[in-house]
Amino acid sequence: MDVLVDTSIWIDYFKAGHNSKDLDYLIDENVIVINDIILAELVPYLKIKKQTKVIKLLHEINVSTQLITSS
Repeated sequence: MDVLVDTSIWIDYFKAGHNSKDLDYLIDENVIVINDIILAELVPYLKIKKQTKVIKLLHEINVSTQLITSS
């Protein structure tokens, strides 16, 4: 099962590390996916912080092309 992690969770993870154990686990299990919208929201923030390594790693995450809808 793939897990799409919302932008707000990533920002919290990068800033304060809240719930970092949970996200670290998902990363270690290689079940994280990302999409173009989340990348578009994260990359400018990370560029300001000069986090080029993190940007590169985010681009290596599997990209989800599925449309997420609520029921």
